[in-house]
Amino acid sequence: QYNIIPPDNPVIGIIGNSAVLPCQIHVQINPDKLSVQWSFSGASRGSVVATYSGNNQPTPVQKHQEYQGRTDFFLMEFQRGNVSLLLTNIQPSDKGKYICSVFAESWYEKVVVDLEVAAVGDESSFSLHGHVGNGIRISCRSQGWFPAPTLNWLDSRGQERPEPAITWSTPGASGVFSIQSSVILEPGSDRELSCRVTNDLLKASRRSRLRISGSFFPSTDPWMVVSLGILVLDLGVLGAMGFKL
Repeated sequence: QYNIIPPDNPVIGIIGNSAVLPCQIHVQINPDKLSVQWSFSGASRGSVVATYSGNNQPTPVQKHQEYQGRTDFFLMEFQRGNVSLLLTNIQPSDKGKYICSVFAESWYEKVVVDLEVAAVGDESSFSLHGHVGNGIRISCRSQGWFPAPTLNWLDSRGQERPEPAITWSTPGASGVFSIQSSVILEPGSDRELSCRVTNDLLKASRRSRLRISGSFFPSTDPWMVVSLGILVLDLGVLGAMGFKL
């Protein structure tokens, strides 16, 4: 009696790389008596990915047009029961469930393999957007992430900063995400800040640091300083002349 060994965990595929979708029959088997079908069920579509028919010689392998050049069986491993599928050049749209259906004589069984897709984006970059009151608006941006990442602002000790942040992420044409966030840094606050972007699926982060010089903060208006000086002088002159206010 045949049976398929189910996978223990979802498979994580990195965008642009390859991943093996496991499907292992626990005993040796004659490939000529074997038929295998890999199919896909995703959020927006479902399709046959690739098939193998041992009695369909000389072309036992058929690949769906959408996956041409991106899938391969390990044919030399079929006799050992390894009917796994290699998926190459992984894309965000490949995320979903893959069903390995195996037929051998009068026996049939299937197993579901979950494929999670992920990518770590670029190093983040900072931009200064001018003054807001006595503070400075600073933004951090990074792109090339999947799924949508999280972003945290940290201080010089690596702790979460207290300033409220405005953060948003947007998908690009290829399906990967960019993320941007902005905070207002006030005078007297910790002038070293870090922008940390994290892919929670991979537990992987990118972190960039920035230190703001005091010269970037708005200074007191020099005309106001002159006016205050004149006022103090006038009060001093009036006092010397014996006037009372």
